[in-house]
Amino acid sequence: MMTLRADFAAGLSLLTRLPTGWIFPRSKTIDLARSSWCWPLIGGAIGAATGTILTVGVMLGMPAIVATGWAVIFQLFLTGALHEDGFADSMDGLFGGRTSERRLEIMRDSRIGSYGALALCLAILLRAGTMNALAGQPLHIIAILMTAGAFSRLALMLPILWLRPARADGLAHELRHLPARCLLVAMLFTALIASSLSILGALSLFLFACLATLALCSVAYRLIGGYTGDILGATAIIVELTVLSGASLNGFDKLPF
Repeated sequence: MMTLRADFAAGLSLLTRLPTGWIFPRSKTIDLARSSWCWPLIGGAIGAATGTILTVGVMLGMPAIVATGWAVIFQLFLTGALHEDGFADSMDGLFGGRTSERRLEIMRDSRIGSYGALALCLAILLRAGTMNALAGQPLHIIAILMTAGAFSRLALMLPILWLRPARADGLAHELRHLPARCLLVAMLFTALIASSLSILGALSLFLFACLATLALCSVAYRLIGGYTGDILGATAIIVELTVLSGASLNGFDKLPF
């Protein structure tokens, strides 16, 4: 039980800005790689909370776009915009340098460049647009956001499994050894969360998520030779946006079981 609490606290501290000292003392050593089993569970909870904020806003009479804005703000506050930061740094580095060394140097710079700023604006716009398009279906939007949250956090494991760390230090290096049992448990949690959708719908979104992750991994391998913590953040954002975009397609909510 103590190990599970430590893992959950580690996952929560990695994916959110929520306090975790009440779950497991900060003075104790935690294993981020071992916490991977709960990443989809935490992602699904973030999605459910975001969808609830959106739904409540609409029920209170807010225009869908206004409720969407507050839901996006809530999500960013809950996560500390951690993945968005990694996404922006990745876009700056991947497309702003000419060599892998220079790209990694740019990604480590805390300042945001034009590529990162533009990519971040487009990501927020796409997130808000897809959520606004789905806001008229209260129960459906919560299920979609839960699934997007779970898929995007499960996708964090794929670059770690497919690629090697691009640096010999940092978060990517710390996460390089994921226990096989953690992957199995994470996949089980993801499947349970996605079961709130139709079977065909969930499988379609899962395929979209895998293709998006594979594309980003291919780019990262070619340009920097592996993955970094920023690439993991970019993976979560790209997969989330891909899943939301797929769910916003006309007729998606009418797919058969």
